[in-house]
Amino acid sequence: MLIKNFPNIYPIETRNFLAEFNEKYDFSEIRDNLENLRNLKVLIVGDGIVDEYHYCEPLGKSSKANLIVNRYLENEVFAGGAFAIANHVSGLCDHVQLVTLLGKESSREDFISENLRPNVKTKFFFREDGPTIVKKRYVHQYSNQKLFEINFINDMFVDGDLENQVIDCFESIVPQYDLVLVSDFGHGFITEKIFRAIGRNAKNLAINTQTNAANAGYNLITKYKNPNYVCLDESEIRLAAQKKHSDIEEIAQGIRESLDAHYLVVTLGKRGSVGVNRHGKINRTPIFSTRVLDTIGAGDAFFSFTAPCFARGLSLDLVSFVGNAVGALAVQIVCNKKPVEKGELLEFINTMVK
Repeated sequence: MLIKNFPNIYPIETRNFLAEFNEKYDFSEIRDNLENLRNLKVLIVGDGIVDEYHYCEPLGKSSKANLIVNRYLENEVFAGGAFAIANHVSGLCDHVQLVTLLGKESSREDFISENLRPNVKTKFFFREDGPTIVKKRYVHQYSNQKLFEINFINDMFVDGDLENQVIDCFESIVPQYDLVLVSDFGHGFITEKIFRAIGRNAKNLAINTQTNAANAGYNLITKYKNPNYVCLDESEIRLAAQKKHSDIEEIAQGIRESLDAHYLVVTLGKRGSVGVNRHGKINRTPIFSTRVLDTIGAGDAFFSFTAPCFARGLSLDLVSFVGNAVGALAVQIVCNKKPVEKGELLEFINTMVK
């Protein structure tokens, strides 16, 4: 069976996967399932990040030091982290609330508010001892290669009165939402006490714990218990399992069991994704991307679209398919310049599903 009008775009394994998928699902069913997410009330909790790209071109080696000198060209600023997740989800769901932490010093509140979708309501808490998180990347403009990065961050956990204010907020509002997405970058906002206030009141709980340069080895999914859905990349789950070379399906099953999660999906880069559920089912889905411009933010997009799908009870194979389709679109967007739109996702899916 040849899939629609592009039999040669994908390798044979992907074409075989799509042929089997087409036997099980049709486009109208997928479209209706995505439309059915509109009325979900979603709360997003996590570290908001301002991403800056400063574009450069190399001039050559300095004559006085062992470094490459670059000429500054221009810059772009993006609303990333939990801000980007809120924008992704707001295209699927009408009712979206974001709760996050900013810094009193250099809060960037006006920029953030201007770059969130109109249907994203916000509750900002402010820490006195640090700035709103900014990740400033210096990028070769023509290759889009990152040269180096500077983080403006205080990643100490919030405590005292501020922690208590956050807990009181979640005790009050979490029961009002159908789904809570916790996007934990390990940058000091989600303390153990704050998570307990979220977890004991959430109807549906989806968690992503990110590993990055600021927290490597210290922000593991194993600190959480009883989520409905967990989304991680391969390095994040291998760190959590302390297994560098073991079979990824075995690791995914083991971590899901230890967390008592209903669903767990691991994104594997060019190898697609693998998902497991509490009934022992394992699902592998290949990638659908043919062009990669920038991978930053792609995992957040995957998480943003798949969590509401699981909350509505969609099957593991269908959710993984949607997630990988989202990923194929997200890697064509520079950083978090714009969210993946539901309309463009449906157009893309319609090229693969009859």
